[in-house]
Parts: sequence; structure tokens; C-alpha cells
Amino acid sequence: MLVDADSKTISEIGEKRLISDFVRPFFNRANSVGGVGDDCAMIDISEDSLLLASTDRVPANLIAFELGLLDHYGLGRYLACLNLSDIAACGGTPEAMLLNMGLPGSLPYRDFAAICTGFGELAASFKCPVLGGDITESAELSISATAIGRVRKSHVLTRRGATDGDVIFVSRPIGLTPAAFAFYRSGLPQILEPDEIRKLNGQFTQLLPMFELSSRLVSEGVCTSCMDNTDGIGQSFTELAEQSGTRIVINLDTIVIPDVVRKVAVAVGEAANLLALGAGADFSLVGTLRGNWTSESAGRAFGLPVQIIGRVERGSGVFVEQQGSRQSLSVGGWNYFAGSSVKSRGSG
Repeated sequence: MLVDADSKTISEIGEKRLISDFVRPFFNRANSVGGVGDDCAMIDISEDSLLLASTDRVPANLIAFELGLLDHYGLGRYLACLNLSDIAACGGTPEAMLLNMGLPGSLPYRDFAAICTGFGELAASFKCPVLGGDITESAELSISATAIGRVRKSHVLTRRGATDGDVIFVSRPIGLTPAAFAFYRSGLPQILEPDEIRKLNGQFTQLLPMFELSSRLVSEGVCTSCMDNTDGIGQSFTELAEQSGTRIVINLDTIVIPDVVRKVAVAVGEAANLLALGAGADFSLVGTLRGNWTSESAGRAFGLPVQIIGRVERGSGVFVEQQGSRQSLSVGGWNYFAGSSVKSRGSG
């Protein structure tokens, strides 16, 4: 229960504190795996299987949509990716989706059809049928979906298993989405080459949920915790540390940041590593591995690029290390109502 919060608005509290201080203890008092706190709800359906369920919404003021980086087709595709990525983060296989649409009466039919087409085509690419949902009238465009999947109990990935000595990993280049937001929202001159702009735009139009990597993490049996990155790398590891009851340390001396991210960071006057760890969704899988892994050995084992960027220790919180100096992570990710804690506002 939130203390001394009765007189506050939810904008003063923020999404993350609403979840951690009220929603999670209210709906999942025992902090059980499968309840509030992981990427998916997990329902015991047989001796060896769990049903996975996750729901997420895409509003009309999604920043990429407002900026014109996504059209209505792209908005539907993005919604499907957002929901299916949660199934991947839990090691599951998608089974079905439901689509819910709140639509203003003035929305052109072609835009409605484009949303459905983008959503349906992305779902179909993963052999995941859309089985129904709901359509209702709304003052503004508001679309949401529910993804349903299945996973063997022995294979499920959660946010809760990181332990002292594990290494931490990310599965996509760090910082491209925060850099894209910083580039477009700061009114920068055309400092980027066409191929660099295409790379940033691809963060909104080309990404897919990482089911192949998820399957390989499961089969290797060394992934101790996992989630998908939809709020920012710093925020993702903050949540993993909290759920696992451990401390996470990110090594800034070895972290690989793409050149285009560094270029944008210089232009907006921000440290590249702070920009890269800030708010922005890329549907990458982030988490922890048991054992002494390097980026090269992990890439060989999983058959896909994986970057090792730090380690897990006893304690709490998220810290960054650079040249032997350690400090608490000072950036976060997207936090609805309270907004982003960094300049490069996230995916919300």
C-alpha cells in the first residue's frame, strides 16, 4: 500500500511506483512466480505446461507514431510485436492473440484496415492466429492486445532467478532507440548520413520478437533470468535486480555502443553511455547467465549476437563501473504519468 499517497495524483507517483508499491503487493501478495511481476502471467494447465498470457496497449500518442515514423500499418505491427515479445521473454511459443480497439468515429476506414493488416501479418509470421477481441467507440485511438502462449514448466524464463556470479547480457545493439528519439525530438540538423537514419528508423519498423534466441536460451539451460526491453536498458536491469533480490553492475569500460548513438549523443550534449542506457524499446532480450561468459562465447553458444555487459553481485540496486569507479545508475526508462527520467523519452 502506498504510504501518504491519498492526496497525490498518479502523475506525482508514476507508473513504476504504482506497480511496485501497490499493484504487485495488492494482486500478488506472496510475490509468486506467474503473478504480477513477470513479463507474462503463468497459468498451470497440465503436469508439465504453463499457459502464458500478456496484454499491452499502444496509445495514439505513441511517440514514434506522433513523429510519423510509424503509419497505421506500422502501429498495428508494433502492437503485435510488443505483445508477442513478452511470450518470447518467458521462453514460450505463441498460440493466439486477441485484438481490442477503441476507435474514434472519425477514423478513416483505410486506417482501421491498415492497423488490422499490420497486426495480423506480424502475428501470422509467427503462426499465431488472431482469434477475436473487441471494437468499441473511443474519444481517441487506443488499441491493445493480449498474447497467449505455452511453455514447458522446466523451460520457463522469469525475472527472478539472477544470483551472485551470473553475468548480464543484452541481445541487440545498445542505445539505438534512445538515440532515435533524441535525434528526432531535439530538432537536430541533418548530422546523420542516410544509412544512419535508416538504421534508427528501423528500430520502429523492422524489429521482431526474439523467439529464436529465446528458444536457444532455454535449450542451453543457463539463463537464470530474462525479460524484454520495452522501457530502456537501465530500467530493465533495475526491474531484474529488484525481482531477483540482487545487485547488477554494468561495466561501462567494455559496453559496445554503436557509432551512430555516440554521434547523436555528442549533438545533444549527453554522455553516450547515459543516452544508450536510457528510455526506449527495442524488444531485445536482457537478462542473466550462469557461468563465466564472454560476448564471443555466448554468441557461439546461442548462434546469435549476445553482448555481455556486466555481472550480478549480492546486494541490491543497479550500478555502473568505469575505470575502477562505481556509482549508482542515474538514468531510468519510460515511466508513464511521471514521464521518462532521461532526455530521450521512451516508447510510451
